[in-house]
Amino acid sequence: MVKKAVFLSLILLLQSGAGIFGSAAILNTRSSGLIQQGLTIKGVPVWGLRPDQAAQKLENELPSPAEGAFIIEDAGKSYTIILSDIDAKYEYLSTANDALAYINKGNYLNRLISVLRLRAAPADLALKIAFSDEKLEERIKTLQNEWDTPPQDAAVTMSDKVIIIPEKAGYRLDLEKTLEQTRQELGRGNLYAAAFGQILKPNITSVDLEKINTLLGEYTTVFDVNATNRSHNIALASATVNGSLIRPGEIFSLNKRLGPRLAERGYLMAPVFIDDSLALDIGGGICQVATTLYNAVIFADLPVEERYSHPQPVNYAPPDRDATIAGDYLDFKFSNNMNTPLYISSLVEGGTITMRIFGGEKNRGSMVRITSEKVVIDPKTVIIQDNTLPEGETRIINPGKPGYETRVYQEVVVDGKVNSKTLISSDFSKPEDKIIHMNPMPNKEEK
Repeated sequence: MVKKAVFLSLILLLQSGAGIFGSAAILNTRSSGLIQQGLTIKGVPVWGLRPDQAAQKLENELPSPAEGAFIIEDAGKSYTIILSDIDAKYEYLSTANDALAYINKGNYLNRLISVLRLRAAPADLALKIAFSDEKLEERIKTLQNEWDTPPQDAAVTMSDKVIIIPEKAGYRLDLEKTLEQTRQELGRGNLYAAAFGQILKPNITSVDLEKINTLLGEYTTVFDVNATNRSHNIALASATVNGSLIRPGEIFSLNKRLGPRLAERGYLMAPVFIDDSLALDIGGGICQVATTLYNAVIFADLPVEERYSHPQPVNYAPPDRDATIAGDYLDFKFSNNMNTPLYISSLVEGGTITMRIFGGEKNRGSMVRITSEKVVIDPKTVIIQDNTLPEGETRIINPGKPGYETRVYQEVVVDGKVNSKTLISSDFSKPEDKIIHMNPMPNKEEK
């Protein structure tokens, strides 16, 4: 208010008596087509010049912005655009015309105030820049590719002891807003812009894991890396399970964690059990992930809420130590009955998958041991007379397969002694009959 009062006092003084002619002379520069006193463009004095003269002077003293650079910054990141890469050129005449029109705003009084302010405090205008919008957009997209990063959850790993790996925030650039902001700043002749972006917070932080300090249970199974589709499915499902956090009282569902096993989600065709026999289907191999997790869970002494076994024994786990999932109707679930969160680490290396379950401190004098009882049931032999065979010939049609009756126990051992023994599963595998076709020799006495 004080400054404005001073300006008004000067104006009133000029408008009284000879001051009227003085104010008219001050504004006469504009009407004569000359740039007002007190104006510079990028440090170059241009007052008293026509726009074309000012443009020529600017071009002589500031020939090209090509060697310059434009800086974009946000969230501690910085990105440089070399002006020659976007075909940047100074707009000399357009900027000079802006300088001529600098005080040509408002009524007589407002314009006079602007002139007096210039006399008291000269102004420096930015030299506007023209550029290739297409090339600028390419650079901003490159910036997006470099800056965009997903957040990384805090994680648990193990060397000689349990180690917590801190989380990292992610970043997502708003391409359109950043591009428009950069266009505007460049167009004004400025060489800096703030990017528009969003900090992405991780789902799991170190605080969530601070009470996790013990490996509760782990298990490893082996698969054939030459079965490429099956190996791919195992690795994909393993990566999805890895990093799961189960809070106290929660139930973990493998189906829910994995989601639908579909081709559009990256799963491939591989062998699966369908009606007691192997067939190709999307997602084959996922049951090995379920089996590996199931065994880690029982070694961690956690309650199993839902589990199904295969109709036939599998070659990657002991009898009745497997788990199968299918669609949304067969699931594997377990619960966290501890006072601290549980964390699942799943790692595929070569032809192995290892599941580890971490949690809070437990009785270090205890361990879990899995034992089983297995009874072999021999197949029956079925002999069928087959007159299509040559006389006296016997042919084995099906060699048969023994069946099994298994019981799996979980033993909790404390200080070397079995503290408890619990039947956790039992299974019966039906034997396959041995089928023999034969055509006996005729009895000679019958002739």
